[in-house]
Amino acid sequence: MGGQRGFTLVEVMVSIAIFTIVSLAMAGTFLVGYRAISNEARVIAADAAVSEASLWLTRDLNSANTTSRPTGTVSAGNPITFTYGSPPVNVTYSIDGSNNLVRTAGSAQVIARGMRTVAISWAPVSCYGTLSILPSATGAAAVLLNVSNRPGGCV
Repeated sequence: MGGQRGFTLVEVMVSIAIFTIVSLAMAGTFLVGYRAISNEARVIAADAAVSEASLWLTRDLNSANTTSRPTGTVSAGNPITFTYGSPPVNVTYSIDGSNNLVRTAGSAQVIARGMRTVAISWAPVSCYGTLSILPSATGAAAVLLNVSNRPGGCV
């Protein structure tokens, strides 16, 4: 009879330990990659939301009547309304319960998803204002835009 063939208990334990170490290293690498991709996806979503919102807001604010320039912060339950054009068009911006920025000018239209607040301020006796758009994505920073308002001539 020849010697027994196979692995000893020590060899099996060593191989399991090596396999565990390699598996943990790979899992850690995948976890880091997943977090990086998730963060990048949030940043892209926030950038897209700001881009969509800024197009509508700057157009409407640039056209707003000088007597009805809006000032304040649009947030959930806190809309802002202003007027522009001839004949006058009333425009209301609000944020609904799903963090959608909604523009209402006759009918309601979602213009951007993932918004926390939109702040509008104007310099005293001026045609220049600031628009601050804050997406609701975790870690997103507010974006500041300058707007000018010259219909009917500003001083």
